Amino acid sequence: MAITEPQLRALVATISKIPPDQITADARFTVELRMDSLASLDLLAALEEDHGITISQAEARKLQTFGQLVGHVKAGTP
Repeated sequence: MAITEPQLRALVATISKIPPDQITADARFTVELRMDSLASLDLLAALEEDHGITISQAEARKLQTFGQLVGHVKAGTP
């Protein structure tokens, strides 16, 4: 199941506990969104379980910003 950018933003907001309106394309997961490795794993699990989107940990390490995550998800989603 595909996920839209607003849905992805809402998911990241829930996990990071940052308001969705503060999650911009250039928001870095470890800095502005204050997500640690456990939060990142929670995000990967939610994407896979709820939306059928699998992102390996190796791929996830390359995704530093919310915008990069959106681009990766859009590129991999038909």
